[in-house]
Amino acid sequence: MNGTSGTESVGAWAREHPVRAGARLFVVLLAAAWGGASGGFLAWGPLMAGQAVVVLLGIAGATLHGGLWLRQQLAAVRGQRGAARRWLRGLLLAHAGIFLAVTAVVGLQLFRVGQFRPPTSDRLASFDRLTEAMETAYPYFDLKGIDWEAMVARYRPRVASAESDEAYAAVVESMLAELNDAHTGLMPPLAKYEGCQFAATREMEGRAVVVKVGGIGHEAGLTVGSVVLAVDGEPVASALQELDPRLTSGSTGRQRRARAFQFLLTTPYGASRDVTFETETGERTAAALTCPADPAAAREAQKGGDIWDFLLPVVEREIVSRRLASGVGYIRVPTLGVDLVDGFDAALDEMMDAPGLIIDVRGNGGGNSAYGDRMAGRLLSEPFAYGRDTYAAQLPTRAWRKWMTFSVTPREPVYAGPVVVIMETGNMSSAEQFLISLVDSGRVQTVGEPTGGASGNPFSFRLPGEHDVRFSTANFVRNDGRPIEGVGLTPDVPVRWTVEDFREGRDPALEAAERLLAGN
Repeated sequence: MNGTSGTESVGAWAREHPVRAGARLFVVLLAAAWGGASGGFLAWGPLMAGQAVVVLLGIAGATLHGGLWLRQQLAAVRGQRGAARRWLRGLLLAHAGIFLAVTAVVGLQLFRVGQFRPPTSDRLASFDRLTEAMETAYPYFDLKGIDWEAMVARYRPRVASAESDEAYAAVVESMLAELNDAHTGLMPPLAKYEGCQFAATREMEGRAVVVKVGGIGHEAGLTVGSVVLAVDGEPVASALQELDPRLTSGSTGRQRRARAFQFLLTTPYGASRDVTFETETGERTAAALTCPADPAAAREAQKGGDIWDFLLPVVEREIVSRRLASGVGYIRVPTLGVDLVDGFDAALDEMMDAPGLIIDVRGNGGGNSAYGDRMAGRLLSEPFAYGRDTYAAQLPTRAWRKWMTFSVTPREPVYAGPVVVIMETGNMSSAEQFLISLVDSGRVQTVGEPTGGASGNPFSFRLPGEHDVRFSTANFVRNDGRPIEGVGLTPDVPVRWTVEDFREGRDPALEAAERLLAGN
């Protein structure tokens, strides 16, 4: 290439070499576009600025970057090879510097919300980092009326005096339990696993009915269908009030009450419970239940026993389907924690000619909303956006978005018949989003109990020791602005179990769903 100088000479060279001139112009335009995109990205992402700043930095980036590359290209056209090389090296180094700066900012943002292991084992420093992360990213302080600074101030001295990682984790667990957020707490939890759970009970007609029993409890005469009358000489109502708050924390009052019944007989290692209960035959019995002090012995002592499968369907973690005697199709979706979409599709394919369909999500505590959206796509004939997550903090893992919309895309073949969904208080999170997509689209009717009312899209925060924390980072709201957290969904047809229903193996919710499909 022959060197040239001056505007007229550059113009003459361009006319003489139109293809090469076009290529160099394309490089400049591409550089301007890249600079504009980079400036806008820096403002939107790492700097988390508003729209006006995004536009200004985009224009500035396009002007600066395009202008610098224009200087480099002109130097090359004019034959100023040394200058052209220096400009090129400088621009490449600038690119590398910007990349490293963005990487550093991204790393700092992720570090602030606890996505990396703590650089120190100092528990107080870790606690401070956790509380700062939650102050940045936790979405429910205003919704729940929480004075976070005051709560942190109360617990910080207890953290400072903790003599071990386990003691520190217990303090953190107690603090987070005060938030009453089903998506926020210690992982794995301490309170639920530092003792024996002789039996799990569920409230029916205000009574504590045994729905699952372990070895020690079973040996003492507790059976599925027994009714607990007293614990350590106190009526059940008082025993519920005295449970460790870490066991009963939940996003709604009904979720907290359900958890209290579930953990009514939970007992620390080396401790005992005097339990008075009524058997299915009406016999009143008392038993002393002792949890071994050794954790291994305690686990062994809880083996065996009995379980009533219908209340704990998540154990199966697979789609269950059948035709009812009425010809109605029945599909149970026990969890969204694993991909059961293929199983759901296969079950629905067998039900396409059914006069009605019952979908049972009892026991489904959520998981991945994408699985629920795909399942819902087999029931909706039109696309439907049913709500969105709003974020307290814009983070690189979410492309620095302030919100994300959730929607259902139809998938063929779509089942067009009437659908009733059975739900319960155990439903939360993505299971509630699945319900909302079907309820708010007008596609289904519902029977059963109100849902748990818990959403959060939680992050994990790394702690010293064997435990981590997870905490909510997103507030899901429906199209009308109502949140899931603390609210949940109410069924069209409420159904409450009786003790007699349970003992005789009747399913009043399923019966109500069939009646609804029949128009009764």
